[in-house]
Amino acid sequence: MLRPIRIDRDSPLPHYRQISEQIIDQIQQGYLQSGARLPSSRLLSQQLGIHRKSIVHAYEELQLMDWIYTATGRGTFVSDDLPDIGPKKLTSLPETGTSSPTVDISLPDYMTMAESVTHLPYHLDDGLPDPRLIPFVELERAWKSALRRGNQYHRLGYASPQGLPPLREAIADYLSRTRGLMVTADHILLTRGVTHAFHLALTAMVKPGDKVIVPELNWANGNNAIRFHGGSLLKARIDEKGLNTDHVEELMVRNDVRMIYLTPHHQYPTTLIMPAARRIQLLELARKHGVYVFEDDYDFDFHYGNVPIMPLASARHDGLLLYAGSFTKAISPAFRVGYLVGDPALINELTKIRRIVDRQGDPTLEHALLELFRLDVLPRSLRRARGLYQKRRDVLASLLAEQLGDRVSFKVPDGGMAIWTKFAPEINLADARQRAHRLGLSFSDGAGYGREWNSTRLGFASSNEEELEEAVRILRNSLAV
Repeated sequence: MLRPIRIDRDSPLPHYRQISEQIIDQIQQGYLQSGARLPSSRLLSQQLGIHRKSIVHAYEELQLMDWIYTATGRGTFVSDDLPDIGPKKLTSLPETGTSSPTVDISLPDYMTMAESVTHLPYHLDDGLPDPRLIPFVELERAWKSALRRGNQYHRLGYASPQGLPPLREAIADYLSRTRGLMVTADHILLTRGVTHAFHLALTAMVKPGDKVIVPELNWANGNNAIRFHGGSLLKARIDEKGLNTDHVEELMVRNDVRMIYLTPHHQYPTTLIMPAARRIQLLELARKHGVYVFEDDYDFDFHYGNVPIMPLASARHDGLLLYAGSFTKAISPAFRVGYLVGDPALINELTKIRRIVDRQGDPTLEHALLELFRLDVLPRSLRRARGLYQKRRDVLASLLAEQLGDRVSFKVPDGGMAIWTKFAPEINLADARQRAHRLGLSFSDGAGYGREWNSTRLGFASSNEEELEEAVRILRNSLAV
């Protein structure tokens, strides 16, 4: 006998699907036995208060899947060839949704990370761009052009997992002009960002037990990626000049090191810049010990004042260096296009791995970005944002100094999109963060860097001057308790 069926009129699921799924569930639970007669479509529509067409549609779907059959002149019945299932004691009406089975997967605790997504009105974030500066009109035109121009069979079909060749050529030219990298399209693999690029490199090059040198203060997700691949972290000290290469050398002498991961341009999270002498020393160490270097250049485009120091990848490295960057800071984190630069033979192998885990990127987005390069929109947009972000950096630095006084200490960064800020020992950042959230401000409590530092990144790029003033006012009130 059919148990009561519930229709959720607010559900986006069509009525006929709700009916068919509940009937299937009752058959599987043993409430409806093989050969059981179902009510007529007219009667069930009256009972449920819905149109008869929905019942007919549900029965037709169930019949197509062989759950039920119709005998002319007799009625509709549950199929005879289903296995007998003993009915279970009904303690409550069956739920219309489906429950997930228990999955026997055991992941380490470090894989669970707090999401930084927030909908509060004010934010001093990790250092994100301002989406209001996206060249929307030009991007919309470029996207339309990518969808409509040329042979759509080719443009909207499968593409090379290495990425659109003309875009790789444009990026190679851009990296040559702005960063001094002597590369071609064959040196470049397009990715969905630095995280994706690093995952590919670790998959190919780091095996369980391999040792990887990282700065003692580092990108948490980078550390977790290394650990997930079985790598062992060797933490090198940082000082006022960034990664201490003398300590790196000590670690390399004592250990069989496979890879070094670093962010030399604006060391994450401190924004410190590695000087030229240390860069030369690091590359010499890599060549001497045959160690691969992964250079994460996540925000090279945002350097203020003096000409930025060129990346490690612009110097001689004998193919031992992989250089990664993305357009998430130049446009928005929602635009998942990045690049991995390396020796063509290595890039070819990494492309094979990419094809397995992610068949290809987003060809339409790649065509749109190519159009932005061709029209010089992206470089012009970056120049405009760079000048604006520099002003916002100065505003935040001034506000922190004026309103928070001796409760914080910081160095005005030469680049990047956030100020690395150390708080007085008596300030509990976790408590302050909770109070700030209640007042409408989000910022990180720095727990991911270690409580002993009592420091965090305060992003300035995504907020205008008025928003920064209100954010610092709320922060000051949150620290006053």
